[in-house]
Amino acid sequence: MSRGKRSGMVAIALALATNMAAAASLPANDGDKAPAAPSAAGLVKFYPTPLSSTPIGVVEDQEVWLAKVQGLIAGAPPLLQQSMLSSRSKQEFSANVTLLQQMQKGSLDEGAVAVKSLAKDGKLGTKGLDVNSPLGSGNGDLVYTALSPCRIMDSRTGGGGLSNPLVGNHLYSIPGFTSTNWGLYGGDSGSNCGLSNSVGSNIWAVALVITILNPNFDAYLGVSDSSTLSTVLSTVALNYTHNQGLSTVYIVPQTLGNTIYFAMPAALTANIIFDVIGYFAVSEATALDCSQVNSGDVIVPNNTPTNVTVACPAGFTLTGGGFYINEGSLGVVNDWLWTNFPVSSNTWQSNYSNQTGGDRHGRSYAICCRVPGR
Repeated sequence: MSRGKRSGMVAIALALATNMAAAASLPANDGDKAPAAPSAAGLVKFYPTPLSSTPIGVVEDQEVWLAKVQGLIAGAPPLLQQSMLSSRSKQEFSANVTLLQQMQKGSLDEGAVAVKSLAKDGKLGTKGLDVNSPLGSGNGDLVYTALSPCRIMDSRTGGGGLSNPLVGNHLYSIPGFTSTNWGLYGGDSGSNCGLSNSVGSNIWAVALVITILNPNFDAYLGVSDSSTLSTVLSTVALNYTHNQGLSTVYIVPQTLGNTIYFAMPAALTANIIFDVIGYFAVSEATALDCSQVNSGDVIVPNNTPTNVTVACPAGFTLTGGGFYINEGSLGVVNDWLWTNFPVSSNTWQSNYSNQTGGDRHGRSYAICCRVPGR
């Protein structure tokens, strides 16, 4: 029952480019089915060697660890598969794991380039073309933010509409971000994993390590942002073999909304784990850290040019400023003819002719912004 051999990165790029509706992974002919990767079961002797996709501070349970190792092998060329399987020591195994994880990261980078290109071309679907969206006309840039691996879902222990095990022909979903933590879905109960409300509405895709455990027959997992079961099933994130745990890196679009939907074919049972490793969001320029600094009050005699200096603190640079007459409860009064202009980088001169005579109190002010990199 395997569906198309397209990698997760290619499938998701096509899904984004065609508004998801027409992004179905095409059914494969029997002769087109990819052969199952060699079993990683013999490598369990190296458990629990750390993996880059393991959440920080977590010792992966053996079943999940082995499924992730199986995923690394499945994505490797035959020569590297054999190198991994023939590891004779923990040092050799670790070196092979590092190499295959770098290859997996390369696949993610390719997906990142595809997503960014689609964003630039305005092909991110209705959300991208919404004039009220951050992308405006759809022409914008997406920035990938890497996150420390963090578990957002484990159907073995989760609630929120999940079951143990998950069943086929049923549409499951979890939010694309949370205001609290992921404990409801069997994930990290003490963290939002970087998918918080402050970034959530601006997220356009989420990068996940998807792990499947104990599928009861050869089939596939669909993952999408569509709320339609048939569309989700047509968007294949992972093909797998019965009774063999497996994992993959996959970019889930969030262009139709900020919800992650997933489903398996009818009669399937399995458990699924999602570990987030990053997200794509619209690039937003960081606001400058600026503040106004005032001099003390000075006396400005009538018809006498007066210089007043104010300095920015260390680490800040002057970006603007000026001079104003301050008369306490009167505020800035306008009963005179006056001029002011800078005479140096942080000094302003005021000269005025008070129509009623007398002196005035004045101040200089500076707009000071933090020097980048400080």
